[in-house]
Amino acid sequence: MKIINLTLNLLKILSIFSLLILLFSCQETINNSEKTQSQSIGPTNGALLIGGGGITDEMWQVFYDFADGKSAKLVIIPTAFDENSINYDPEFKILKRQFTARGFDDILFMHTRDTLVADSDEFVQPLKTATAVWLTGGRQWRTADAYLDTKTHLELKNVLKRGGIIGGHSAGASIQGSYLARGGRDLNGNYKIISNSEVGFGFVTNTAFDQHHLDRNRQYDMFDLLKIRPELLGVGIDEDTGILVQGNEFQVIGNRYVSIYDNTFWSPYFNEIDTLETGKNKFYILKNGDKYNLKERRVQRNKFLEPKDIASNEQKEYLGTYLFEKSKVFWNNIVIENDTLKFQIVRRNSVRDPIPIYTYEKDIFFDTDAELWFHFKRDSLGKIIGFVKKTHKFIHGLNQRFNKIAESHTADKELR
Repeated sequence: MKIINLTLNLLKILSIFSLLILLFSCQETINNSEKTQSQSIGPTNGALLIGGGGITDEMWQVFYDFADGKSAKLVIIPTAFDENSINYDPEFKILKRQFTARGFDDILFMHTRDTLVADSDEFVQPLKTATAVWLTGGRQWRTADAYLDTKTHLELKNVLKRGGIIGGHSAGASIQGSYLARGGRDLNGNYKIISNSEVGFGFVTNTAFDQHHLDRNRQYDMFDLLKIRPELLGVGIDEDTGILVQGNEFQVIGNRYVSIYDNTFWSPYFNEIDTLETGKNKFYILKNGDKYNLKERRVQRNKFLEPKDIASNEQKEYLGTYLFEKSKVFWNNIVIENDTLKFQIVRRNSVRDPIPIYTYEKDIFFDTDAELWFHFKRDSLGKIIGFVKKTHKFIHGLNQRFNKIAESHTADKELR
């Protein structure tokens, strides 16, 4: 009888243990699923040029270069145009002149309102060999209604897979996201950010691209969308500005600004990324040259620098705790984690996560997320006794900043 009771008790314990494992596994699956849902993933190959409206010379040049220059095979899709525009210029001669003036020679047009035509092998032939595609402005829902989930949509993705570029501004920007921001009129006839036609081409997953952003005072509209679709990354692109997406990163190009809505706040003044409290409606601004990591949803700084290798015994030279304030409440630690040198801030009982720093040259390091340089100091015996941390520093007569290298006298004027 005792043996039976022991067996039953053991079975109960095993059952509870199995249930705990199952619950933990389910929670882990849910957490991983939520993390995946909140990531935004760009194209594995190729590039996207997503513009807010209007095209600067820099944006034209980027599109031309990525399209393969004089060898480019360009397909233009003007389906976002209304019927009056198309009837006025049915052969798209006016539109074509804009691209021939920029050096494009091989240009074809694709346009239909019929999804059956868009899903036919004959219609998609121009995309089979295209190195570049341009999606015009207009109304993005017209493009979505004609091509979404058709062979045209599939061949657009194949252009990227072959390493080509897809560009567009205004409606041609919104359609490239997963959510079709401002895709149709509401009952009052307004083009609000929450759309009737909701699904875009999804070249970047979990994203909503809004256009004419600051120019039309749309900067607060994104919060209305994110209340009902919190998994989306909101990107507001101003006129004469665009983002160049490659993989899971983009870089801002153009004359104005890109607004980021990712539930954090970043400022180059502090070089820190702060997670927002629930319900706080804040966004931040990126300018020409700034980079953003879509997958990690965070601003990416100093990515343009190539770090030098450093031996493990050399890394150990820099380890230590360095007091930075006379009050003795603020330390900067240099530690090693996973064979990577890292910088960590300690303030009383608050210990921040360490960030990786990489060698630029002996005793000079940089980090990739903030605009920071670390210059280590040695004593007369060669032992490291501390370091200075600055957002800019002259190196070999040049002022090395985020993505700008200016001659020292020019940079000195900029800093005054």
